[in-house]
Amino acid sequence: MKIAKKDILPFMGFFLITIGNGKYLGAKFGDLIEYLGIAVLLILCYWPSKEHHVSVTETIKVLFLTSLLSIGAFIKGTPTKACYMIAMTSFALMSFALMSQSILSTNKRIKIAANAIFWGAVFSAFIGLITGTLGFSLGSDESIVGILYVSGFQVKNYCGGIWLLLFVLNYIYYMRNERLGHKERTVLALFLLLIVLSGSKGALALSMIWILLINFDKILKLRKNQKRIFVFFAGIIACLIGVYIYNNILINVYTYAYRMRGLSNLVDYLLQDLRNLFFGVSDIAYANTGFSYTTNMRQFLGWQSSVEMSYVNILIKNGLIGYASYILIFKDFLSGCKRCTAIDRSIVKSLVIVLLISGLTETYAVSIHYVVGPVMYCLIRGLIYQDRGVYIRDEF
Repeated sequence: MKIAKKDILPFMGFFLITIGNGKYLGAKFGDLIEYLGIAVLLILCYWPSKEHHVSVTETIKVLFLTSLLSIGAFIKGTPTKACYMIAMTSFALMSFALMSQSILSTNKRIKIAANAIFWGAVFSAFIGLITGTLGFSLGSDESIVGILYVSGFQVKNYCGGIWLLLFVLNYIYYMRNERLGHKERTVLALFLLLIVLSGSKGALALSMIWILLINFDKILKLRKNQKRIFVFFAGIIACLIGVYIYNNILINVYTYAYRMRGLSNLVDYLLQDLRNLFFGVSDIAYANTGFSYTTNMRQFLGWQSSVEMSYVNILIKNGLIGYASYILIFKDFLSGCKRCTAIDRSIVKSLVIVLLISGLTETYAVSIHYVVGPVMYCLIRGLIYQDRGVYIRDEF
């Protein structure tokens, strides 16, 4: 697919965020490459053009929601640098949720985003190959099939998120083009295989949930006998998955237990002081101890506990008042999709549910460091406004 001049910036934005998660480049340049990608996408959100009219009303909403997400850090006396970092990342997320209607507004743009992320993954794998950070191993306990491949990314969950996103984007592209033949199914199967090889059980579970959600209407339209057959086989598969999760994740894999332990310890602490409950504990998370955010919170919540859940992340950085912003955003998504076509309404609802469920295991919905969140927010906003046939037109 040829890239027109107007499509170069979206391509570069998603490409830069993707390669910024590479193990070698991340260690070499920190978050710089990711922030460059975010900056490119923010320019697209606020640069007025014939295709994109910047709304004063929506801009005010972005600033208001950003204030809700960052006010706790300033009130709690969080170090100045961390306060502005929380404010800027919150501003970026809210902008993607409310102002990104032209970034992924067409099928061509959806495919361009998928290509950008794919070539970002290829580039990361190439860098990993020549620097010894590819992350390929046989006989790994972290992978269901014993083969682990993280394509040069920092951790397996980054890699799993990339393949999950490519699976979803290509699925949507094929679905909206009414083209889901043998070739397209093979491509989707390949991305599912890469999710398995990444060792990210969260990404694998989310991909299964996506398939179920996006085909839910078709399932409801099955004939009575077909439904019985589907329920029978779906029940068998669900039981097998349940047994596998119990035996291999809840018992033997310690990471999720640590996440739940972290959540339990955090809630116990927050309930002791309403100020912490409403405004979060970013002052503790970003305290000048010489350690990172993650290390500070692990030491505070109990060593080896985890903060890799969106719902924990919000409580830590923003407090209960931060939840208001995300509730308003997702409410806006669900009310906006009512005017979409049947296909796009199904896509938007499925994306929203996947994002909400991902909050139980990952920080996709609240982080700009994963490419998953920015892409999904831009995609949902683009689908809603494309189907309305207009962009918000309160021009500067």
